[in-house]
Amino acid sequence: MDYTILVNNGHLLAADYVPEDLIEIHEPTGSKLDPTYINRLCIGAYHAFKDMQKEALKQGYEIFVDSSYRTYQYQQKIFEETALKKGLEHALKFVAKPGGSEHQTGLAVDIIFRRNKQMIEEQTETDPEIKWLFSNAYRYGFILRFPKGKEHITGVAFEPWHFRFVGQELAKKLFLADMTLEEYYASQENNDLSNSPASIT
Repeated sequence: MDYTILVNNGHLLAADYVPEDLIEIHEPTGSKLDPTYINRLCIGAYHAFKDMQKEALKQGYEIFVDSSYRTYQYQQKIFEETALKKGLEHALKFVAKPGGSEHQTGLAVDIIFRRNKQMIEEQTETDPEIKWLFSNAYRYGFILRFPKGKEHITGVAFEPWHFRFVGQELAKKLFLADMTLEEYYASQENNDLSNSPASIT
């Protein structure tokens, strides 16, 4: 499958889109997760995450996948419930529209971590686990999908827990160039990526 696919509120997936290579995964999750939810990832993203998880553990960090694949219908439910509780403006800012969620690709993960035998469900950029991910996730093919200071580009509020698998080659390019996936696609259209630091190998 195409690990570099761009999905956002302007590039929507069809309601019936389902990745072909999804596998069920078993990870400790937070208490807020819907008990009927089944954690699934595309197999390539799963193996990459397990490699990253093992290395994080060596550094003393216990990271897990709290949320991964979501169907179009599941995302619609989340969006509608959020809009009902907190208003449409809030939902549009903090929740992807149905078809606009990367979770539907099976390549996105919301990460949770355990510290001192307790699950930490409110992740922040100051958490050592998150700091480690910021610096190292690209080595395993993951990017911080919605970075701070790029909200005007991604259209999504800063989410320090949301990482997206794009493959090691592209993840390294984006990390070195400090680019979002939207900026990468724009640079491809402008044919100027070769002039950016992302061309470093």
